[in-house]
This record gives sequence, structure tokens and C-alpha cells, in this order.
Amino acid sequence: MLTDMDYLRETLELGVAGGFLTSAQKDKINKFLDEPEVNSSSVIAANMHAAQSRTSLMFFLLGCADEYWDKKGIEV
Repeated sequence: MLTDMDYLRETLELGVAGGFLTSAQKDKINKFLDEPEVNSSSVIAANMHAAQSRTSLMFFLLGCADEYWDKKGIEV
């Protein structure tokens, strides 16, 4: 059984393989997910629609990562 983090990481791998995400976008999202204040279960729960569709989840994660890094003022 996949953990929430495993599910998110697998989704990102599928996104790159399917051409939905670039490797750079995947890396940006993974760095976001690795941040201590980011909880994978909370990320999934934040958007139940996205959690039901991997494609929606990919773009939801990208939006979350972009917003997070913009607030931090860090270029990733």
C-alpha cells in the first residue's frame, strides 16, 4: 500500500512520463513536498477533486509549489 507521499511522488513520475510535467516542474514540486512544514496528507486533503484525478493533482501540486516558493521569495 502506498503512503500519501509515495502516491504523490508516483503521480509526479507518471506526469513526466506522460508529458504533463517537465522534469524541472517535478523537481520543484518534490522540493516543495520535502519542506518540513509541508504535510503530504494535508496537501491531498486540501483538494479532494485533485486527489481523485492524477492529472488534476499534478497541476494542483504545481500551483501549490509555485505559490509556496513565491511567498518564500526563492527561485527553484
